[in-house]
Amino acid sequence: MTKQSEVSGDAANTCAREKPQRLAFSVGLWRPSSALSRIASFTALFVVFAAIVALSACHDGNAPAVQNTPLPQVSVMRPESREVREQLDLTGSVAPSATVTLVARVQGVLKEIGFTDGANVKQGQLLFRIEPDTYRAQLVYDQAALDNADQELTRQKQLTSDNATSESSLQKAQTTRDQALAKRDMSRINLGYTEIRAPFAGRIGARAFDVGNVVGGSDSTRLATLDRIQPVYVNFTLNERDANRIGLFTRPPRSVRVNVAGATPQQGEDAALEFVDTRVDPASGAIKLRADIANRDAHLIPGMSVEVHIPAGIPQTVLLVPDTALLREQAGASVLVVNAAGVIEKRGVTTGGLYGSLRAIKSGLGASDRVVTGGGLAVAPGIKVRTADAVAPGRS
Repeated sequence: MTKQSEVSGDAANTCAREKPQRLAFSVGLWRPSSALSRIASFTALFVVFAAIVALSACHDGNAPAVQNTPLPQVSVMRPESREVREQLDLTGSVAPSATVTLVARVQGVLKEIGFTDGANVKQGQLLFRIEPDTYRAQLVYDQAALDNADQELTRQKQLTSDNATSESSLQKAQTTRDQALAKRDMSRINLGYTEIRAPFAGRIGARAFDVGNVVGGSDSTRLATLDRIQPVYVNFTLNERDANRIGLFTRPPRSVRVNVAGATPQQGEDAALEFVDTRVDPASGAIKLRADIANRDAHLIPGMSVEVHIPAGIPQTVLLVPDTALLREQAGASVLVVNAAGVIEKRGVTTGGLYGSLRAIKSGLGASDRVVTGGGLAVAPGIKVRTADAVAPGRS
């Protein structure tokens, strides 16, 4: 047992000092001389073998791990230098160029509806018909009364020329005839009110009544609303400072560019600036403007929000980066760039107008800077990365 303890102790010390040659030398000096000693020697050899295995594990555990993890990769691009003209980017709302509320001007049962809710209608198209029979009969009656009054007036004129009647009788016949004419004309107008037709081409809303309802009571009954959407108006406001900067009061722009939210100005449509208000609102410091847009494909509908772009200033060369590369915070806009050492840095910038999907950078970037445009979780300041060139928006 004493020899086994000594051998075990040597194995433990050898693991600590990483010198297996001393352990092997100590075992080589010992010689067994009896059967009991031979048994002890086998036991000692087993212990030595276990110690060697433990020493090997100890040595392997202390070996340093090999680092093969690659650096994260990000997409970068250099700012694009381009000559552009500065513009003001505003938000406007679409309004119909004309709106009419269709009402029942005579009372009666609604007999016919000549459209489908939400459909486009043509100018002059029949929209509603209210029962005409009563008004047609009234017209016939009043026409007969007018004919009779005309005959009486002619007779009184003849008698007057023959001095067979008084001047007062002639005047009375004239008054009766005039009253009959007015009543006949009113009946004709009321009969015309039984048919409601579209005053212009446009898109009609939902009907308020179905066939069979009595409409046109004591008050005017609203039946539907018709909007003219070709063209449409775009209403927006401009603050006084920007209005003076673009010369709105002295040299107003003839047109603006209008596009739906999310689309590029190139996908928009030119709209004539046809109205500038006569005064600046003292409460908001803004002035109202209105543009007239053809809306040929009817993609703009009343109430829709749109983007309005007004040209301002003279053409100038600026640096452009993808708008999606900008980080917008309360402190201002910034971008991530990769420096010469391959480390991501955060750079504060001053932005300008939006040109398609690219944003103008007034200051904070140089033409040689590598701007991070993508990279997932690797996009963070202070991280060392690999770079890959990104394709500029709009290029293949």
